[in-house]
Amino acid sequence: MMVVLAWAQLWAQANPPGPLHEAYVFEKQGQFDKAIAIAKELTDSGRLTSGELGRAWNLLGVVYTQQGRLVEAQNAFERSLKIFGQEPQFVTDDAAALQNYGELYNDSGETAVAGKMWSKALDLLRQSGDHAGIARSLTYLAGLALAQNRVHDAKKYLQSEAEEMKLTHDLSDDDLAFIYETQAWLARAEGHPSAAIAGYQRSLDVCKRIYGEAHWKTGWDYMLRGKAYAQSGDIEKALVDMRDGLGIMEQALGRKNPRYFAAQIAYADVLHQAGLREQAAQWRTAAEQAQKDFYRSQCVGCTINVAASR
Repeated sequence: MMVVLAWAQLWAQANPPGPLHEAYVFEKQGQFDKAIAIAKELTDSGRLTSGELGRAWNLLGVVYTQQGRLVEAQNAFERSLKIFGQEPQFVTDDAAALQNYGELYNDSGETAVAGKMWSKALDLLRQSGDHAGIARSLTYLAGLALAQNRVHDAKKYLQSEAEEMKLTHDLSDDDLAFIYETQAWLARAEGHPSAAIAGYQRSLDVCKRIYGEAHWKTGWDYMLRGKAYAQSGDIEKALVDMRDGLGIMEQALGRKNPRYFAAQIAYADVLHQAGLREQAAQWRTAAEQAQKDFYRSQCVGCTINVAASR
């Protein structure tokens, strides 16, 4: 399973006004239960405009995905896309929901579906002239290409993304962390571990500033920097980063979460590289069994309604 090495905007605005603002803040702080409680109350209230209602469902989809509640996330994204697809003025919101929904399918190993969603989001954003959104979509597609070892394609996507960045001042810190991560991933794929370490450090610095040390996204960036250290041959620093990242992610997400399984497998790879083969096998076996049990209880992919029909 390949995990997206970043996260999408909840919607087109980095800091949306209105009744959802508090829920957005709780999501950013990693207080997922509070974000869900507020968003669900709003969706049931009958007080939201159609745009606000679509954004509330999109928020719920994002939070449920982070919690590993994939069936609930799928339902929330479908509701969001149904609303946004009916009204052309919500094109950027529609694209943001597709980006976020694509993350769910990518996390679930359904990379073809994820790629289709991200490509559709890119088409919508090009129609609207949203250069920040276009840059974000290109970065998603670059990450997908890297996961499939299509390094040349990934490089082309990131070159296009750099051109889009020159045309906008609307990139958020989230976007910048996302871009730094993907650029670092490309450097690692091209065999430049020092550049990868520097890129992951930039992303980690952004995550610490906007999320703090205890957020899973900060933990994930420690994992990524650890992988780059391992590629450079500095196994000691790699293991330190991996252990720090795993500890943060366990506290933030728990052990029954797709992103935590991916972190465990990454740690097992570095343990194996360090010659600790017995420990590596134990970590990998535990992660793969937990992953298998988790997805057996989920039904993502059983139905792909709104997004697949486009």
